[in-house]
Amino acid sequence: MRWFSALVVVAIAAAAAIAAAAVVVAAIAASARYLVARGVAPSRVLLESWSLDTIGNAVFARLMHADVRNWRRLHVVTSAFHLPRTEAIFNWVFTLPDAAGRKRRPSAKITYELVPDGDMDAHQSAARREKELKALEKLQQSTLATITDLAMLHNFIFVGHGAYRAMSAEEEGAREQERAKGALASTY
Repeated sequence: MRWFSALVVVAIAAAAAIAAAAVVVAAIAASARYLVARGVAPSRVLLESWSLDTIGNAVFARLMHADVRNWRRLHVVTSAFHLPRTEAIFNWVFTLPDAAGRKRRPSAKITYELVPDGDMDAHQSAARREKELKALEKLQQSTLATITDLAMLHNFIFVGHGAYRAMSAEEEGAREQERAKGALASTY
């Protein structure tokens, strides 16, 4: 039986997590409606509405759906500017072993499909690509290199990651200062 998980692979500014969560949930619902309108039985569409960013998309897709249902094939649809980081994150998350070193069996075969970048002009698109490449480089040098199993990933998500951990008012204020500005602000 083929299953579908309606998730939206997006890059959301963590500072807008609460407002963004409503947008993501609406986008996930729209994705589910799209699948159902094209003949997929609603009982075969599983929503992933826990995530607030791309790492969350991969983590929750794996832990809440793929591992539980032993999915061996996944197809991720994302925008062109977002593909390199999305691919790195999903490939990393879906190959992490558990805390005892056991690898996911069988390993997942992940394919990727590009969709247009949306209504961005050339300047906005270039700014997003630049931001994504910098984020990918940082991700490869830090997170991907240091988190080597699911227990470490869990700790990172719920203790270290700004979108999922509890913060003081001061930390939230500082995070707000780091939000995308200029050409990037209108692309979220």
